[in-house]
Amino acid sequence: MDRETLCRLKKIKCFLFDMDGTINLGAELIPGLEGFFDKLKEAGRSYYLVTNNSSKDHAYYAEKMNGMGVKVTVDEVLISSDALVNLLNHTKPGARLFVLGTPALQSVLRIGGFTLTTRLDEETDYVVVGFDQTLTYNNLAIACRLIDRGVPYIATHPDVRCPIEGGEYIPDTGAFLSCIRTATGKEPYCITGKPYGYMVDTVMERTGLQKDEIAMVGDRLMTDIRFGTDNGIFSILVLTGEATVKDVESGPVKPDMILRHAKELLSYL
Repeated sequence: MDRETLCRLKKIKCFLFDMDGTINLGAELIPGLEGFFDKLKEAGRSYYLVTNNSSKDHAYYAEKMNGMGVKVTVDEVLISSDALVNLLNHTKPGARLFVLGTPALQSVLRIGGFTLTTRLDEETDYVVVGFDQTLTYNNLAIACRLIDRGVPYIATHPDVRCPIEGGEYIPDTGAFLSCIRTATGKEPYCITGKPYGYMVDTVMERTGLQKDEIAMVGDRLMTDIRFGTDNGIFSILVLTGEATVKDVESGPVKPDMILRHAKELLSYL
């Protein structure tokens, strides 16, 4: 590692960690990460576990990770829906939202201070599109009719497919967005999850840190690493998940640092 990269890394005070492929594989902790987060805190660094998956809430992820031995509180989990709440609290506090989303997403938005609408004839400020595993045609139709009438829509994240057990995939928020674009001819007002910068803004506001004090650690180039490179934060690719060194060499997204395993990070702090 060159001296400039090492100096940048040593300035980092808060690490953002992707979960699946970086910390865990499915329901199992990646071997070698036992005690990793305790050591990170002992080194004076804070962290968030970051996910685009807006279909679950903070308690779900905290319980899942604690079950693998990763000590994390609900306040150390950052979801794309948090960035959505933060954005709307700055632009339109108390907004009225029609939500394509699970009960967990709806709960996060209610706790954030927003009123949820359910009918076409109710006043609505924004349509919110999340990873809705409870999606009905009626709700999709209402959302599209509202958008046709001029109501802007916001998505929690752009992922088209969500990986499930056995190496298969199911449609994610990005697939719903394609349907809505086709039906309405309109683009979303914004998308708050990775690789867009709204989650960085949320971390900066919560911690008071600057971008050069924040790093993203993940296994996917087009979401995790691009999230870092596009938004001016230090990016660390780990090779325990999706991306390979060959992918880096042949692709347009270049991390600031490549590690075989997240635990190697401790030796540089």
